[in-house]
Amino acid sequence: MEMEKKPSAITRAKKSWLWSWAEPESSPTVWPKSKTERLALQAKLANIDAERAVSRAYQIELTRTKAVGEAMFKSGKALRFTLTSSARQILLRTEAARREFEPGYRNRKL
Repeated sequence: MEMEKKPSAITRAKKSWLWSWAEPESSPTVWPKSKTERLALQAKLANIDAERAVSRAYQIELTRTKAVGEAMFKSGKALRFTLTSSARQILLRTEAARREFEPGYRNRKL
């Protein structure tokens, strides 16, 4: 009967979060031997990762801005219909009141 292997670390390993902020997206298959070349390659890869992260953030902001714009457009449209409906209701009530109280106004139509 085999025993399960438990990790020997004192702290538990954290599960990956929604976005992998600290984990590089690109890693080379072969690392250069020179430390200077390794550092230059790491800087290049970090810049690529940063550009991708900025691009993702830009796309998310574009989507959010489009959603906010659409919501504003639809709420403006609703406001326009509400004001038009209210104005028409006031006009119709005024016309009805005039028909009722003015003697010669009864025969005219809108």
